[in-house]
Amino acid sequence: MLFQQLEHNLKVLLANGEFSGYASELQTIKEQRAATIHKQTMGQLAGQLFENTFSASEETANEPNELKEAWISFRHKIKSDENYYEERKNALASIIAERNDLIHHLWPKWDINSFESSTEIEQYLDQQREKVLSELEIQKSHIEVMQALKTEMANFLASDEATKFFELEHLRQSQLVAWLFEFAKEKARPDGWVALTSAVNFIRQQDPEEFVDLEKRYGHKKLRAIILATEFFDISEESTDKGGIRVLYRIKPDLNFTD
Repeated sequence: MLFQQLEHNLKVLLANGEFSGYASELQTIKEQRAATIHKQTMGQLAGQLFENTFSASEETANEPNELKEAWISFRHKIKSDENYYEERKNALASIIAERNDLIHHLWPKWDINSFESSTEIEQYLDQQREKVLSELEIQKSHIEVMQALKTEMANFLASDEATKFFELEHLRQSQLVAWLFEFAKEKARPDGWVALTSAVNFIRQQDPEEFVDLEKRYGHKKLRAIILATEFFDISEESTDKGGIRVLYRIKPDLNFTD
């Protein structure tokens, strides 16, 4: 039973410790990963634990170059020095070896008609039990930390703040906003302003369909509202020689392009 708990904990850590994908596909991705992990042996699970969870690698998930929606990535890592890494790896390897010995080789060693043999087996199992319980406590602490991080992330994703954040990032990374940036940088007057109608004509030349279904694609009916929503641009108006009103926009002077 203790070894089954140990195996279960390893599966929990590996199935939930790392995942990435589009928000709408994340549940399916996690279920597929859990199904793959479920089929593996304890030795394979332990190997993956130290390869992934205890790895010093800081590589990020391989997200697509062009995102169609929010991309979410979660990684639970345990940082340690080399001595602790080797200590934990050897301890778990020893327990797995004892587990295999218990399942495959204990019966031939036990003379059920001998009190002395039964006593030896009892002492052996008691010692083994203490090792497994110690390992279970360590894994339990790792799982608690991981679950706390996942809960924190889940609470954020369910919040209004997250909804606004993802909507804003989707808008900021759109081709429409990229073209607004490009036109403003290339065609701005000495004072930094550029006519919005000129930008619209430029964008229509790039893609005549860009202004179709603005609200459905970007959450706003008007281009002016989209520009303001990005928080990248300023909007202004000025009178024309014919008595009309010209709408202007510019890249915010204090905007940090590196960020």
